[in-house]
Amino acid sequence: MGFKSIRQFLDWQRFFFFLLTLSFAAFPTTLFANLLWRAGIDQGLVSLTILFAILNWNIAWGATHSLIGFFKRRMKRRKREQRFVDLEHPGSVAIVLPVYNEDPVRVFAGLQAMYESLQKTDFADRFDFFILSDSTRPERWVEEEHRWASLCRELGAFGRINYRRRSVNTDKKAGNLLEFCESWGARYRYMLTLDADSVLSGETIVELYKRMEENPRMGILQTAPKIVYSESFWGRLQQFSNHFYGPIFTSGLNFWQGNEGNYWGHNAIIRMSPFMEHCALPDLPGREPFGGKILSHDFVEAALMQRAGFDVCLAEDLEGTYEECPQDVIEHAKRDRRWCQGNMQHFWLLFSRGLTMASRMHLGNGIMGYASSLLWGLFMLFGGILVFNRFRSQLSILPTRGIGQFFDIPLHEHSILVASITFSFLFLPKVLALLDAFLSKGRCRAFGGRLACVGGVLLELLASAVIAPVMMLYHAQFVLSTAFGKGVGWSTQNRNAGEGLTFRDAFAAHKMHALIGVVATVLASRVNMSFLLWTLPVTGAMIISPIVSRILSSPKWGRNLRGINILATPEELNPSEELISLREIEQRLRRSNRLFSEDPDADGLMNAVVDPYINAIRVTLAREEESRSQMVADTNKLGMELLHRGPEALGHLERKLFMSDSKALLRAHKLVWTLDLDSLHPSWAPLFRRYHWSRAE
Repeated sequence: MGFKSIRQFLDWQRFFFFLLTLSFAAFPTTLFANLLWRAGIDQGLVSLTILFAILNWNIAWGATHSLIGFFKRRMKRRKREQRFVDLEHPGSVAIVLPVYNEDPVRVFAGLQAMYESLQKTDFADRFDFFILSDSTRPERWVEEEHRWASLCRELGAFGRINYRRRSVNTDKKAGNLLEFCESWGARYRYMLTLDADSVLSGETIVELYKRMEENPRMGILQTAPKIVYSESFWGRLQQFSNHFYGPIFTSGLNFWQGNEGNYWGHNAIIRMSPFMEHCALPDLPGREPFGGKILSHDFVEAALMQRAGFDVCLAEDLEGTYEECPQDVIEHAKRDRRWCQGNMQHFWLLFSRGLTMASRMHLGNGIMGYASSLLWGLFMLFGGILVFNRFRSQLSILPTRGIGQFFDIPLHEHSILVASITFSFLFLPKVLALLDAFLSKGRCRAFGGRLACVGGVLLELLASAVIAPVMMLYHAQFVLSTAFGKGVGWSTQNRNAGEGLTFRDAFAAHKMHALIGVVATVLASRVNMSFLLWTLPVTGAMIISPIVSRILSSPKWGRNLRGINILATPEELNPSEELISLREIEQRLRRSNRLFSEDPDADGLMNAVVDPYINAIRVTLAREEESRSQMVADTNKLGMELLHRGPEALGHLERKLFMSDSKALLRAHKLVWTLDLDSLHPSWAPLFRRYHWSRAE
């Protein structure tokens, strides 16, 4: 860390922010250390105090963001200065949408909503869309290709909406984007990155483009996406928190990070040239999961962009940017497992040369977002052991000395004071968000009224308190798994609520959490009743975690709450044109989804053989892929197996080989229309009936 980083830290806004955070963390930490000393716990006083200080810093960090964000939002915003935009030499933008075995209906409905919204602006000709598929299931290829070709035909957008699928998924999403940049990056000045669930309004896309054109030093401009379309109780909690608490947090975040912000991997626009030149990801020392290829590429790319001298900013004022979220605790934990491994890898980069102080803080905060759960678990375990040893010793409590003498309070009131201050800072962001809603014109009404806001905050507060111990166990497990070399695979995120979890599924996922809670409760009771009551909110939440997880996954609970405007959000009560369009397009596509309606996996494979249009698309794209001429004999044999024994006769690899061979596909298509229907496997008959075709006709 050089002089430049120190100078960046001493920026007055950043210095004030960290000084305030330090003061918030230092006072309760000092009280806690004095409490341990008064209680006669001296053997582990230093270690326990250090753990408390680290955990309290995290709490103070969040409280400071919300406090500064609250007052910043009370100040009159200065109108953003409009700079000159060169309209004679405009830059072009590639809007890239990486997908991995995602639901094609949702992906292409969102893409169509964005495309049509963009057509209503005066800048539509400067944007091209790219679907970058990393899908590994051949059945998904077929539906993706069919949706792409049908959409382009409907919108007249061939050449404007492009589709590319990789044969080999090297380096996952980061490798997908890298391959695109190497092949197409030189043709575009900017790249707007999306996720499969992303939606942006045309106005927001154009505004991002204009701001990049205005500022040639802007490397990455990130938006703050709003969560939408949540149906379950859990999803609605996340959605409400994102909408209600998010603005004051992002305002506080921008106060100290300024033009040294972070990149979240999607819903952001990137200047292509410096990104390609400076943001190539290094391989980390050691083997995966702690080393090797970087999993969470976005934080690192932001740090490298800043090291190259370009700005990375958060456009907190832009609306019209959306995403979706997991609908139950288990799916949320699966996503966190991937993020945890990626963030833990960032430890190697904390002390890299040339990084800005802000970049180091972003990387460090990402690590602590998960490591703090392990520290919380260690704090409870270590503290429980020390308290047990203290009570077993039956030593007398020390008289009121140190800080306690200034307050002249007994020991139990001293402990209540420490807890009260800590929880005050913990709940401060929620209180300030509620106060911000009351003071901001029309904000309460946008959430369904003042009573709905209060009810939503109280319900979210209760749910957070109940689920926090479970997430602590999950995150602690993830950190330890990563540290001991157990990596995580690349899986598709499930954002659909469905019918929610069954009790059996919930119990299977949380049985160890419940067992840990029972054991911890029994051990706490061995100390004394007072200690048991102090720990019961945590251990009790672990015990009932299967029941809580089942309830939170329920879409029925979500619908009931929506009916009384509890946990309602502005985009839900007054949706934007893009969200209305997205839902209408998605519903229309699902109603007309006769080709992939019954069994999407089998339908995709069989449609590629039977349907002339789908077969032609697959054959055309297969010809552009790597030649497999040496496999023609084998794939022709696979085609015969498919026709006579049905799709179940082919394994996953065999399906990929067959679907990648244009000659085998053409031969199977010809045979399925010329062979006697009785000689084909019975699974083909329903497909012909679905087409309402008769080969005799």
